[in-house]
Amino acid sequence: MSLLTGHFAAHRIAWSRALIVLLLLLVLFTPPPKVDAGWAAELSEMLGFALLAAATLWRIWCHLFIAGTKDGELASSGPYSVARNPLYLGNLLGVMGFGFAVEQPLLALGLGFGFALVYPSVVAKEEGRLGQIFGDSYREYCARVPRWFPKWSLYREPATIAVSPRRMRGAILDAMWFLWAFALWEFIEELHSRKVLPTLF
Repeated sequence: MSLLTGHFAAHRIAWSRALIVLLLLLVLFTPPPKVDAGWAAELSEMLGFALLAAATLWRIWCHLFIAGTKDGELASSGPYSVARNPLYLGNLLGVMGFGFAVEQPLLALGLGFGFALVYPSVVAKEEGRLGQIFGDSYREYCARVPRWFPKWSLYREPATIAVSPRRMRGAILDAMWFLWAFALWEFIEELHSRKVLPTLF
């Protein structure tokens, strides 16, 4: 783990918020990138919408199984039975879906590259912590379930789960951020087109 990625792993929430603020300032005060109209733009937008919908539903599904586990219990059913980090996989779908939905394929690829660059260190840090908490049961889980790419033959789920409404409400709001980001981008783009927002750069 490099010094930079290790620092991000320890402070990812603060860095993510700072990055969001920086991107918001750039979007507010710079003209939107030019987009070539035509089938390529339409294809990018459709792909983006599909990825955004998949990311939102996937993250809600993942949270359903977290909200249905008891405190101190390892989540290992539902999406967690086929991949060890399904929430982060949902994040990847969401950030790339956002880039494609706003018809900026280079942004989508850049966000995907950034995710691939920094999040392995986040996962490594979390897996070390979970290994300390759950010991041999977690190491057996890691040996059986892949880290990233779902292995659907492993899928299993209980007949019922007890879910905390408060935790699920927060999970749904959390999962909606990708869609809200897209709506905000479109709103700001419209303000730029109407010359309501100044262009500073």
